[in-house]
Amino acid sequence: MTKESSPFRPALVIGLIVAGLVSFAAFVMLLSWGGQAGGRSGGRGTALSVAAIGFKGIVDLTDDFYDTELIRSGNQLYTDDLVVVALEPQTERSEVQRLLNQRYDRPTLLILPKWDVTRDPDRRGWVRSLGPDLGSTAERLLDRDVEIETLRQRRAGRGRARGYDILRGLSVPLPASPQVIEGNDLDPLLTTPDGDMLVARFENQPLYIVADPDLLNNHGIADPDRARAAVQMLAAMAPDDSGPIRFDLTINGYGGGRSLLKSMLEPPFLAMTLALIAAAFLAGLHGAIRFGPARPPARAIPFGKAALVENSAGLVRLAHREVRLGGGYADVVRDEAARAGAAPPNLHDEALEAYLDRFTRPGEPPFSYLAATLRNARDRHELMSAARALFRWKKDLIR
Repeated sequence: MTKESSPFRPALVIGLIVAGLVSFAAFVMLLSWGGQAGGRSGGRGTALSVAAIGFKGIVDLTDDFYDTELIRSGNQLYTDDLVVVALEPQTERSEVQRLLNQRYDRPTLLILPKWDVTRDPDRRGWVRSLGPDLGSTAERLLDRDVEIETLRQRRAGRGRARGYDILRGLSVPLPASPQVIEGNDLDPLLTTPDGDMLVARFENQPLYIVADPDLLNNHGIADPDRARAAVQMLAAMAPDDSGPIRFDLTINGYGGGRSLLKSMLEPPFLAMTLALIAAAFLAGLHGAIRFGPARPPARAIPFGKAALVENSAGLVRLAHREVRLGGGYADVVRDEAARAGAAPPNLHDEALEAYLDRFTRPGEPPFSYLAATLRNARDRHELMSAARALFRWKKDLIR
């Protein structure tokens, strides 16, 4: 096959290898950060989301003034710091109860869902509003004796919400169609001009409820006045001299601990991973590029007497007939010894062997005995031992 007709052209092979490497790298990245990427641009109301209903903005804004951390493991919930939890419509009520049990008598801020949205097909990370109709969903998530209602703009007006208790002195522009909460066990912290609670606290517990997420989400804090009030609200709810303000992600499905694969792709283990990739690349390069001239393939059956003898010996070994060669070797040694010892030409067989026995050194076995032992060998080990002994006898004769 000529070079022009070969289907394995170098450019095609290199292209397939590069495409495979890129696909594998994309697959590894998806396994490591796939869920996180969806949270950033998937139109969800999480601390990682940049959508209008997300809370990435308040996380970054709070980080400018206070230490902040993201909670990805359930064990991190046993902290005395303020934990901010953004609930979503698809959140399971059992998960909310699990979190509240872990956060018992520890400062916790629950942000209720308000907007029913769908992803914007034209702009990645954006959402389209279907209306503020999630009051009943929020009631189900809390599983407490509360009522959540969305006030229409005519009833709510365009005033400012006022703060009480730990939020005393706080003044916030009212969100559009504010969502409020009512309940016998609630203490008001931020209310509309008519006294409807936007932010409340359960009695005798450091459990805070933000009924209207527009006070903290990306859309709401686009207003600088509301953004300033949001940071003040979180600071007031955090315990004095506490650690960082923490934003929970486990309730949104980003828990489960740290991935080993992700650890390999982040410092400090990233350097080792890159070194291994470079070593694998060099090994592949070494195997793909020949160093030096090509070695011609060896013949299956080499030329020469030595090759012929070796092949014949191989056939004998395969047939397990080595022990039958003892007599022939003994005859060859006898003839060579006869020529070396100037034996009379009329001597044959036993007479010739008796003649050769006269050349044996004192105390050594004679030729006839060594030849008989070689001819009567029963296995390969006996054959080799007898042949070596006969060969030594011949060397002594020649000397």
